[in-house]
Amino acid sequence: MCFRYLANRLPVVLLLFIVATPVFAADGWYLLIPQRSEYNERAPFLQGYKILGKKPLAQWAQQGAYDSASECEAVRDTYLNVEHDVYSKSADTYLKDIRAETDPVTLKAQRSLTEMHNANVSALMASRCVKSNDPRLRP
Repeated sequence: MCFRYLANRLPVVLLLFIVATPVFAADGWYLLIPQRSEYNERAPFLQGYKILGKKPLAQWAQQGAYDSASECEAVRDTYLNVEHDVYSKSADTYLKDIRAETDPVTLKAQRSLTEMHNANVSALMASRCVKSNDPRLRP
């Protein structure tokens, strides 16, 4: 799959989601997002990724650091709403492509994008705001 094809279709928030750099707060809150499995293109639709939410919190990705739990939750809710909208549009495009009998390469790429956006929504739904000194963050 061509990176340029994907990059032109990824929203800015998703790019932030993918390349978020850990920021450490002395006495704040972290937004932690569970990892996901590798993509399985043979899985049933919308099951191509598994969210690995049972892994220890120390292994989750840190999206950011915040001064308060309410600020962390507000950011989480914003990301979730935006990503859900992106997923909905991606799913609509995929269904239109199926009905239009779009070429298999494009259809495969659009399905992959839809699966990724669905996984992002699932990961954000499973995400948690955790106090920076939470003992579960220790390796």
